[in-house]
Amino acid sequence: MLTEFAGNLARNLEFGHALEIVAKTIDSASRFHINLSTAKSVIDPNADIGLRFACFFRKDMIVRNARINGVWGEEEIQNIDSHSLSNPIESGEFFVIYILACEERFHISINNRPFCTFNYRMPLKALRSIEICEQIQVIKQVDHRAVFPYPWPAIQASDFGKAFSNDSPIMFSPGHLIVITARCFDNKKGQFIIKFLDSDSKREEMHFSVRFDQKAVVRNSMNKAFEFGQEERHGGFPFVFNQQFKLAIAFTEREFLTAVDGYNFCSYAYRTTNVFQNLVGFKVTCINGLHMHVTGVDHLQMGDPSCTGFEKYSKHDYECA
Repeated sequence: MLTEFAGNLARNLEFGHALEIVAKTIDSASRFHINLSTAKSVIDPNADIGLRFACFFRKDMIVRNARINGVWGEEEIQNIDSHSLSNPIESGEFFVIYILACEERFHISINNRPFCTFNYRMPLKALRSIEICEQIQVIKQVDHRAVFPYPWPAIQASDFGKAFSNDSPIMFSPGHLIVITARCFDNKKGQFIIKFLDSDSKREEMHFSVRFDQKAVVRNSMNKAFEFGQEERHGGFPFVFNQQFKLAIAFTEREFLTAVDGYNFCSYAYRTTNVFQNLVGFKVTCINGLHMHVTGVDHLQMGDPSCTGFEKYSKHDYECA
């Protein structure tokens, strides 16, 4: 089963930012590629691509390039040791690609070992979107972090135990909106949980548990003693098993707002003060044999602390620009 990923980052790339991608190709894969671009291809097929990282298994090489004003530049195939035919990624196996934005170039490591660099061919700050395409089977992590001033190679924090991870280099604030596109499959009696964590303590500020076995969506939080409080589960069950959904989660001054497939679903009041102080990402866990493909995560800043009209971003025919 193939999957892909396309999303807008929470902030355009900057010096000191890092992207960490954990994925796996299908067993017989011949290729895949990752694009860092000015816009998603579904929004602008001709968007500039500041880095294309293309893996070709049959040629045993990884090619880097950029496309500016519709024109591809010169391909780069040498690794950090100046060898051209070297591909440490194995077809059908999980891999970790770490892309660090330094002053003049990207530094790229594969499976925790430095692999190559790629000089910027356009302003770094113009890059806002990431796409992972072609013969990919599983995508477990698309994290975007601010790591400066840690040295290269920076500390990497892959979490293979999670179904999906999405960190952000900025703290969330009122008006921030996240749109998650995904599909659940395998055990239709399973569950998945989206967890918004305090980055320091890892305490769950919001536990959003979708339980297909109970036809319920449970919301909860941990207190400072890491104890869950009273559950909230009103609002019905808007998810359909094995069918793609779009979940929009909006951050207002007092509460989370959620919408599924274009319709308002529920609100959930923050249970701790200064909730935004350390809130920088979310993790997804799957339970009881359920699996989930996350095919998109879009971050937007609405410019409105109340997030009025946010539900439209969860419509399937509405693309987040």
